Amino acid sequence: MSQIYKNSEGKYYKLPENHPIVSLIYVLLLIFAGSLLLSFIAIGVGYLIYGPTILQLLPAIIAGEEPSKADFIKLYQVLASIGTFLIPTYLLSRIEAKRTTYLNFSLPSPSRLLFLAVAVMFASIPLLELSIIINLKMQLPEYLSAVESWMKTKEEEMEKLTVLLLSTTTYSGLAFNLFVIAVMPAIGEELLFRGVLQNIFYRWMKNPHITIWFVAILFSAIHVQFYGFLPRMLMGALFGYLYYWGKSIWLPILAHFVNNAYATIYSFILLRQGMSFEEINEATTSNWFLYVLSFIGTAIIIYYFWQSSENEKSKLNPI
Repeated sequence: MSQIYKNSEGKYYKLPENHPIVSLIYVLLLIFAGSLLLSFIAIGVGYLIYGPTILQLLPAIIAGEEPSKADFIKLYQVLASIGTFLIPTYLLSRIEAKRTTYLNFSLPSPSRLLFLAVAVMFASIPLLELSIIINLKMQLPEYLSAVESWMKTKEEEMEKLTVLLLSTTTYSGLAFNLFVIAVMPAIGEELLFRGVLQNIFYRWMKNPHITIWFVAILFSAIHVQFYGFLPRMLMGALFGYLYYWGKSIWLPILAHFVNNAYATIYSFILLRQGMSFEEINEATTSNWFLYVLSFIGTAIIIYYFWQSSENEKSKLNPI
């Protein structure tokens, strides 16, 4: 009879569980290889469509400085997402299939957790808006002025790219934007950060809360938008807790999709009304009553989500 091994989650597999460092090395190598391969494929497609000039313009296109190549940058974003997030996640789950399970694709139980995941995202919108305002007012010490200057430059580059991606007033453009900006990042990023990295670092750190916040920091940092670091970190932590408590990857995927889709549709509606991106960015509501209400509503929904998941666990594991 072959040896059966018990992993860190108490489940039994044919092979012993890899050390977290080994799993992390695997996933980093897969991310590097996948992103490099799909980037070359995207450039190859661009070469066939636009000719050799695409190679010269590539840095400017990626920086959002070539509006005429908006379709290419969207294609590049989709393929880069596949190479960076989807392929590494799938391959790692296959490589370590006999050692551990990374992704739980079963629907959450109770099913109302899906509704609560959507509700908490809408309830937290004013609160996240406040975190953006706080983040924008943060300044580094004088001796880090060079770092701050670099951060502002990167922020301006990412803002140009965001404007380029969102610049559409047609419904076909909106549908494509929802796929590029909401569907692909929600699936890809959540599979990697919550499905894989949260699993790996939890095995390493043994503390769910430290793990969730550490992965949330990584999630925010990888976007290289320092003046949006705080709200992204908070969202990353929220996604982490939804996955940890709800035990279904569909929960953070749905919450992530709702957040990105809301921003995409909101910008689309205002652009259709004739507003510029500068006016959209300035359309913030400094209403402290609304912020307090958002905090209370978000806290209540999160508590109810946690309580619902705990009640479900007690049903499955009665004393």
